[in-house]
Amino acid sequence: MVYVTHDQVEAMTMADKIVALDNGTIAQVGKPMELYHYPATRFVAGFIGSPKMNFIDCTVESASSQSVTVTMPGKHSLELPINGHELSAGESVTVGIRPEHLSNDEEADMYLGGEVTVVERLGYQTLVHMDVNGVDGVITMRTDGSDPVQEGSKVTLGIKPSSATCSAKMATPAPGFTGNPALIFDLL
Repeated sequence: MVYVTHDQVEAMTMADKIVALDNGTIAQVGKPMELYHYPATRFVAGFIGSPKMNFIDCTVESASSQSVTVTMPGKHSLELPINGHELSAGESVTVGIRPEHLSNDEEADMYLGGEVTVVERLGYQTLVHMDVNGVDGVITMRTDGSDPVQEGSKVTLGIKPSSATCSAKMATPAPGFTGNPALIFDLL
C-alpha cells in the first residue's frame, strides 16, 4: 500500500519505508529512523523530526579523514569526529543539531549564549526557543518537562561533539567513532 502525506509525523508513525520528495525529486528512501538519524540532505534533515533540526552556518577550520574542526558563531571552535577528507579550510558548511542534542548542563564541549524567546511547556517535555548570538533564525532545545527556564532569560547551550555524526551523502563517521547520531554535517 502507498500512502501520500505532507505530515512527517504521519509518515514516521505509519510507514515501513519513506520516500522523501523535495520539489518532486526523490531526496532519500529508507526506514523512518534511517531518515531521522542519517538524513542524506539538508531538506530531509529539516523535514524529518519534530521539532525540526536546528541549522547553524559555520566555516571549516581544518579537515582530515578523522575529523573536521569548524568555527561556530562567536568564533568558537568545534571538532567533529567525522570524515572530512573532501572539505577544505575556509569552506562554508552547515552544522545541523537536533533539539534533543542541545543541553543546558555542564557536560558539553562547547557553548553558545542566547536569550529565551518562547517556552512551550508540554508536560513531559519543554521546548525552549531562543535567539542565539551569531546564529540566523531561532534555535530550539528540548528539555525536561520540569525545566524552570523562563522567557527573557539568558541561557547557555551546550553542544557535545562526541554525539556527532554526519549525513552519509557528505561524509562517514571517522574510524572507531561510536557516538549517538546527533549532528549532521551538510554542505551548502
